[in-house]
Amino acid sequence: MARKRLGEILVQAGVLSDAQLRAALGEQRRWGGPLGRILVDMKLVNEDAMVQALSHQLNFPTVNLDQRKIELAVLDLVSADLADGHAVVPFNVQGKFLDVAMSDPTNLGIIDELRIRTRMNVRPYLAGPKMIERAVARYYGRGMATLHFGADGRVVDANDPAPDSSSPTARFIPLDPSKEIASLQERVQHLEALVARDEDVLRKLLGLFIEKGLATREEILERIK
Repeated sequence: MARKRLGEILVQAGVLSDAQLRAALGEQRRWGGPLGRILVDMKLVNEDAMVQALSHQLNFPTVNLDQRKIELAVLDLVSADLADGHAVVPFNVQGKFLDVAMSDPTNLGIIDELRIRTRMNVRPYLAGPKMIERAVARYYGRGMATLHFGADGRVVDANDPAPDSSSPTARFIPLDPSKEIASLQERVQHLEALVARDEDVLRKLLGLFIEKGLATREEILERIK
């Protein structure tokens, strides 16, 4: 029997409706990106509620990456490109087992790829998409998460504003202004495209109202003043 997808599981758990799932899938087809992150960005699902529902339905353990310090040796097992591209964060090694945080543990393709690349047995843990984004930004210097910088220009944890700089277990990423600017420009372009799309949809909808005689142009203009 085929394994259920993330959206189906959330609908079955009662935290998402069929209509909301269709809306999110439409957004995913239009712009791409992980479904879990889209659901959270569209405010269709609370991040914590999504993680708890998936954990209950799939019987996967959860991990709070905001409260962990990940060793450099563990981070080096997964490249920055892979962590950023697939929204995964390795956080612990136990013998031949690698513990990895991900927002969609139903994606067996990513787990297989991690297993092949690391040559380790991968144990997936659940974490929210924004929590994973913060961890990728913190440890790999990627993504759009809000970062906090110390006086020396290194990234520090927002929950631990005064870390021990001599600790060998924490990775600090130097600020790269060019990457931050490029990433910000990409996000602005995405938002501009969203606004343009919504304006076009609204224009067509208002035109349909006028065409069907549901409202006159003057009435519409009067309402939107």
